[in-house]
Amino acid sequence: MVQTMPFVSLLFVCSLLLIPHLFGFVMAQNQKPDTGRGGSIGVILDLGSRVGKEMKTAMEMAVEDLQRSKSSSVQLLVQMRDSHGDPLQAGSQAIDLFTDEIIALVAVPTWPEAAFVAQLATRSQIPLVSLSAPAPGPPSYPFVLHVSNNYLLEMQAIAAMIASYGWRRVNFIYDLHSGDVILASLTEALTAVGSEIDQRSVFPELKSLSESPENDIKEELQRLKASQTRVFVVHTASMALGSLIFREAKKMGMMEQGYVWIVTDSLSSLLESMNSSTISSMQGVLGVRSFFSETHETRAFSLRFQRRFLMEYPEEECGKPSIHGLRAYDTIKLLAQSMQKSTETRRNHGSTLSPKYETQTIWNLTIFEEGPTLLAEIISTESRGLSGEIMFRNTEVQGLGVVEIVNVFGKSYIEKGFWRPELGFWRDGERNSSSMHVLGQVTFPGPSYVTPKGWAEPSDGKKMRIGVPIKKGFKQFVEIKHYNASSRNETEVIGFAIDVFEEVVKRLPYALPYEFVPFNGSYDELVDQVYVKDIDAAVGDITILMNRSEYVDFSQPFAESGISMLVKLKPNNSKKAWMFMRPFTKNMWLVTGAIFIYTGIAVWFLEHKVNPDFRGPFKKQMATLLWFSFSTLFFAHRERLRSNYARVVLIVWLFVVLILTSSYTASLSSMLTVQKLEPAVTSKQQLLRSGASVGCERDSFVSSYMKEVLQFDQHNIKPYQWEDEFSQTLSNETIMAAFLEVPYLRLLLSEKNCKGFTTVGPTYKTGGFGFVFPRGSPLVADISKGILEISESGEMLRLENKWLPMTQCSSSSTNIKNEDRLSLASFWGLFLITGGISTFILLSFHMHRYLMGKTDEGARERNLWKHILMVARHLDAQHGKVMVMELTQGGTSDLEANEDARTHANTSNRSDSGNLEANEDARTHDNISNRSDSGNLEANEDARTQDNISNSSYSGNLANHPVVPPSSPVN
Repeated sequence: MVQTMPFVSLLFVCSLLLIPHLFGFVMAQNQKPDTGRGGSIGVILDLGSRVGKEMKTAMEMAVEDLQRSKSSSVQLLVQMRDSHGDPLQAGSQAIDLFTDEIIALVAVPTWPEAAFVAQLATRSQIPLVSLSAPAPGPPSYPFVLHVSNNYLLEMQAIAAMIASYGWRRVNFIYDLHSGDVILASLTEALTAVGSEIDQRSVFPELKSLSESPENDIKEELQRLKASQTRVFVVHTASMALGSLIFREAKKMGMMEQGYVWIVTDSLSSLLESMNSSTISSMQGVLGVRSFFSETHETRAFSLRFQRRFLMEYPEEECGKPSIHGLRAYDTIKLLAQSMQKSTETRRNHGSTLSPKYETQTIWNLTIFEEGPTLLAEIISTESRGLSGEIMFRNTEVQGLGVVEIVNVFGKSYIEKGFWRPELGFWRDGERNSSSMHVLGQVTFPGPSYVTPKGWAEPSDGKKMRIGVPIKKGFKQFVEIKHYNASSRNETEVIGFAIDVFEEVVKRLPYALPYEFVPFNGSYDELVDQVYVKDIDAAVGDITILMNRSEYVDFSQPFAESGISMLVKLKPNNSKKAWMFMRPFTKNMWLVTGAIFIYTGIAVWFLEHKVNPDFRGPFKKQMATLLWFSFSTLFFAHRERLRSNYARVVLIVWLFVVLILTSSYTASLSSMLTVQKLEPAVTSKQQLLRSGASVGCERDSFVSSYMKEVLQFDQHNIKPYQWEDEFSQTLSNETIMAAFLEVPYLRLLLSEKNCKGFTTVGPTYKTGGFGFVFPRGSPLVADISKGILEISESGEMLRLENKWLPMTQCSSSSTNIKNEDRLSLASFWGLFLITGGISTFILLSFHMHRYLMGKTDEGARERNLWKHILMVARHLDAQHGKVMVMELTQGGTSDLEANEDARTHANTSNRSDSGNLEANEDARTHDNISNRSDSGNLEANEDARTQDNISNSSYSGNLANHPVVPPSSPVN
């Protein structure tokens, strides 16, 4: 008894010291402050939850800190109400607070409760600061401010994790508190990365479950375990419900290797508050939560908070505050700061922030006149709190776009890194990436460091039911055989598509039990069976189409596809009269004719000065030019060449002529002796114009494709099933063409059937043959990877050779019209040689003439332009006219000067009835006087003469005028 007296005395002294503080706190809670210096704030919390308890303690500490603060002149009265997690109860408490002259309201952290209260706040124009995340979409309530991250940002981070690991399906477990909002956000985020929700499991409030909630949770988890999806996303506002789910999952073996569990901020932010048994059942869980940096102020507040929280709630194991407690503390400080600014503003204007209510509304609610003003002050206030910087944009706080990734391991958790929409994943000192691997090694349930596949075969060992089409034709792809052995029916499925699927399944890193289910119906109906999940997949020669892809997923195509037109071949009896034109193509004929004419012009140009066979009237010269050119084709030219230049040109040209005539003869002989076949139909337009019947495979999409895309009349489309039906109907012209997919044409144009048929026209591309799975099936990625693997390894080629043998005939889709015709591509080298040599000879000839056209006395040189003019004058058609004029005046003989003659002539009293033509190369100096000439005196092109002509008159004949002899001889 003596020993206990000091302890009792100490307790009594401590009680006396605490009485003033307790009395002050009670007065602050139950008395209204001076309205000129503060106001009453209503708070609605679920005081039975861990989050509610943290918020209550944090808000009380904020009020006490404001009262002790010398820098704050605001006195707040916080009126707390307990919603018990019920939205209706929360609404009832809000009505009670609104009638109690509050000026602001802090709402509960769950959206269904906050949504109802938000409507009341909007009607009363009372600012409502919601600690719940805002719903996706534009703000619906102008008087509601949110200080938490948007749910969509959180779900985008989870979707980024799922996409990084390649998981296609997830199971979603959530409660009714915020299920609809979370579900919409998660669905949107998963769709953006190509994943989807497979199974959903909704839990009501824990108190709403049966007397044994463990059984209800176990039953629901058993249903999820029976599916193949092994990725689970959990969102529960109640930490008690979340803890119970993980404890039951561990008992059921769902926290072992191969499973993936991801929790949202509602649970991951409370990991430090969970007891050790809950943490041990959550080993390997990944979580996303709002990030805040820990500072000196945060650590100091945390120590104070823990002492007080554990005193008030001794049943809790951990007293460390979460982000929810920090936000509650910051919210009270933010409201006080806004009220103080508003009070100072009104004091300057001679007024106070006092609650003034007017018009009554439903539920006896009144409108707070100063509400819009106070709301504007809160939005404009920027504050740095324990949870970070608080700055509003419209009605949502900004700067909270960072999500932290945590991994439960050991007795607590490990902070792996961060995620942000524009940056992806990153951690301190590392580059950002879209892959989770940048965050380092992650521990998954088991514990295991191997990334789970995200799905597995059902735990009950049920086999996949894979539908295969019952085909009557082209059975090389799929064939179903029935056997009767030992009084027991057996079914065997074989074919190219079946072998490809079985080979892919062998390469999967896990077992995949399956069984084939024959299906008697169209391919569209088979795909519909997969869509409605009557069967788990479909294997066969099923074409990947856009309209089918809207309902199911296809694997990588294992066979290329497309639609081509098959027609009958018939003898080519048309255009026999013009058969001689067929050896050369049109361009070949045109170029050959052009090179003929060019060669003739070159020879004429080189010969007409020295060879009388190439001179005469213009028409005669043109006829000689053309005759010489084309007579060389038969080596029948009679003109003798005198110029060595021309002989070089002719030798090269005769060699080209020899090659052309030999090739033409050989090609024409082949065409006349070998029977040529051509397609009976050459284009789709020909079929449409004639209204001919066309065939296609029965129960295939080709029929609708021909009608909708190729514009064929439905009455002209004839469906068939067997290969022989196509051969027979094309042969007897029941149909004029058959439209089939390329793999079927490869079979039809086999060595046995290809003679007499060919493909014409374009190939209309399709997606190829693929395997069918339900939307979002995790098998698609693995099956597609297996198809690529066997394609690259050469195994696909072996299977094709086994079932779809390649023959020379089946691979030919010839253009029969042009296969034997000689084109310009075969002879352009020859034409280049002969044209180039002819051009080179002409240039050399003119260069030689140009250099030899100078006088020995060093007369002024003629420039190139004058040389060109003289050449043009020499080639003028007037040359022929002069000769005709002289012959008409009586001359019967021509005086032709030799080209190389260089003479000195003294001519006088000379009468000549012919034409006086100066030699081209004559270099003379003539003094001519009293000369009369009835003809035309034409100076030679290259003659360089100096003539002194005086007292000359022309009256008709040159003989009447004496010629003055030259005064000096020519050198």
